[in-house]
This record gives sequence, structure tokens and C-alpha cells, in this order.
Amino acid sequence: MGSQDKPTALITGASSGIGLAYAKHLLKNDWRLHLVSRNPEKAETAISELGNALAQKHLADLSDENQLGNLLEKITTPDLIVANAGITMAASAGKIDAEKRKRLAYLLYGGVVDLIEHYLTGMIERGSGRIVIVSSIGAIAPMPKSSIYASAKAGAYAYGRSLNEELRQKRVSVTVSLPGYVKTSAHRRAGLTHLERQIPKWMWLSPEQVVRETEEASIKGRASIIPGGIYRMVSPFLGSKAAN
Repeated sequence: MGSQDKPTALITGASSGIGLAYAKHLLKNDWRLHLVSRNPEKAETAISELGNALAQKHLADLSDENQLGNLLEKITTPDLIVANAGITMAASAGKIDAEKRKRLAYLLYGGVVDLIEHYLTGMIERGSGRIVIVSSIGAIAPMPKSSIYASAKAGAYAYGRSLNEELRQKRVSVTVSLPGYVKTSAHRRAGLTHLERQIPKWMWLSPEQVVRETEEASIKGRASIIPGGIYRMVSPFLGSKAAN
């Protein structure tokens, strides 16, 4: 099979954490990859770590609508989209300025919609395609001091579930993954290193576990997945505090 005959995947936030783990998982199964990252140094490090000619890097800040638009012009409709790009931002209510709120909401929700909608027509016409949206357990649980983050993740969750139901007969699946605490650099970048000390070790998932369970759910066409047995067990009770 030539490289042009291999299935293609577009992964955002691909230079570390879940995105990089997803890239490694797919390369083991002979996929061609378009890997999107904001940071040039981290992107280059990831490409070197992957060491595979089937992986191509693209630089774009997906909190910027114009940069997303430029990216979409370069990549034809893939077989799989993994919408994973995101950051964690914690701040008290009323303490995030308008520009930061706008960019965060676009990165986590508006840009996800624009990315997926751009390729949906091609997938529908082709009669095949899979889409994975990496949301957060925060989409279904209260997150004090992270209200913008949680609400954007909840929007992506609702969007993905609705799409999956709508497209089921068109052979295009949309799966939303809702991971809890994952061992990535996201919390350190956000200045939340205290969480690594305060959160019990058994609550932390590896990126590889998240990818394995998410990809299995996507292949089965499931609308959503909560990676990790402990999170699935407690998920019915996550919103109970808000109801009291």
C-alpha cells in the first residue's frame, strides 16, 4: 500500500499529552497524520520523537479564527479528525478579560465547530469518516474558577452528541471524550502544579489510556466516552452538588 492509500488523520494539539499519544497510537496502525501545534519548538520535538515520514506538522494558534482558516485551506478532508487542542485556564469569576475569554471560548468550542463543519460535507459525500472531540469531565461537573473552560467544554460535548445522532445514517460518527485528570503538562502551563500534590494518584489517567478507550469508542460509533473506570463509576454523581 502506497502512502497515499493510507488513512489520514488530522490531530490538533498534537505536540504533547493526549494529542501526541493519539499520534503514536495511529502511527502504529499505519496512518498518515497532519499534526497541528501552536508552539514551533514543541512541534519539532514531537515530530522528532515520532520519527515517521507519515507525520506532517502544521503550525497554527487555533484560538485565532484567521489562523484556523489558513490551516483548513492546506488540508484536504481526512478520514479522522481528533479535535484535541486546548488549554486549562483558572481564574475567579469576573477576573478574565474579554479578549482572553473570547480566545479561550473559540479555542475550546467555536473553533472546534468551525474545524468540523469545514470537513463535514466532504465526509458525508464520501460516506465515511470519524470525528473525536476531546472535551472534559468538566462538561458535566461544576468547576469553580473555571467557568469559561467548563462551559466551552460543555458546548463541545452537546455539539458532538447531537452531530453523532444526526449523522448516524450517513456513516459519519462523532465521539466526545470526557477525560478527568490526565498526566500532561497542561496543569503546569496553567500554574496549577498544586493539583499534582492535592489530587490522589488513583485519579490520574495516562494519555495512553485516554487514547485507547477513546479510539475504541470511536471505532464503535459511540457518542461519548468517559475514560477510566473510576470516572465512569462516579459520573452519575458529579453534578449532585449543584442540585443541592
